[in-house]
Amino acid sequence: MPGPESARGASLLGNGMNHRGGRSIGIMYTVLVAENEPWVLRGIVEMVKAAGEEFEVVGACSNGEEAWTLIQEVWPMLLITDIMMPELDGLSLIRRIEEQRTPLVSVIVSGYDNFQYAQQAMVHGVSEYLLKPVEFDTLKQALQRAKEKIASLKELNAYLLKFQALLDNGWGLAPKDLMRKQDELLQSVLRLNRLNRNARAILLRLFEDKLKTLLNESGIAYSSSPPADRSDDGTIALHFQALLERWYLNQPGPAIASTPEAIERSCRYIQAHFKEEITLTEMAARTNFSVSHFSALFKKHAGQSLVGYVNRLRVDEAKKLLRSTSYSVGEIAEMTGFASTSYFTRVFKASIDLSPLEYKKRMNP
Repeated sequence: MPGPESARGASLLGNGMNHRGGRSIGIMYTVLVAENEPWVLRGIVEMVKAAGEEFEVVGACSNGEEAWTLIQEVWPMLLITDIMMPELDGLSLIRRIEEQRTPLVSVIVSGYDNFQYAQQAMVHGVSEYLLKPVEFDTLKQALQRAKEKIASLKELNAYLLKFQALLDNGWGLAPKDLMRKQDELLQSVLRLNRLNRNARAILLRLFEDKLKTLLNESGIAYSSSPPADRSDDGTIALHFQALLERWYLNQPGPAIASTPEAIERSCRYIQAHFKEEITLTEMAARTNFSVSHFSALFKKHAGQSLVGYVNRLRVDEAKKLLRSTSYSVGEIAEMTGFASTSYFTRVFKASIDLSPLEYKKRMNP
């Protein structure tokens, strides 16, 4: 497997604290946009950015299957999706989100003024149903209304991002440190029992589903057991330890002889085009695989998702620039392929527990 030295991957932006024009922005509302028509996709992304500094696009894609994959990797607070998309249409995507009880607010945009479509969307918990062409003021008002619903999801979202960061960066941790970090996060979730039992149950199920999906995609056998949230706290902790340990011990090394040529080519392409926009859909098309098959195959042989892999490459490149140049953090974020400083900062800090600025100061005393 080619070693990650410098690359840029999927067009994912940011979450967390942001600084624009010298002002600190507090709560960020992260948004994923899924739209089949490229020009409409670009237009919605730009309108979301213009709707307010608190809205941040963390991903943009052209089909429902990629949207579902990204939802489980960047955990947006808000989804804006078209109805008619390849591989997985918008309504099917919304139904899957509802079935999995994924904590996010959804908005549908559609070229069909069809009551049946709108009715189905609302039955599955869609917040808004907007008709194309989407006007800026209409979208801005919908985003503002969505903020009230998002407020109840912020705590869940924070836990999911922490768990995702743990899995994305597990390759760089010693086993005992990985287990300790998971247990610390798990214990904080278990303590929610006193305040919000429903939130606790949702998080435990999502954590468990995430680990089991990783095991299944890697072809790793594991013992099935009752849902984690139905056991006592000690049993739950042991259950998660066993799942994480199983996944970690079966991670591929940096080079595997059996790695498919298609994945080798994909990694080489990513490394050679790190300044360009690379999406999961594009990489799947290059290998003639479906989005879901490519995603699973990449995780199995690269040891992490495409998003995690390219973020790892970006951070490696950013470290070099932070150590050896006088560029600002914002400039380095742009140079390494991050479209926002805030997302760069979050990914970087999740990787090594230091912000880019703290890293720069420590490496250049």
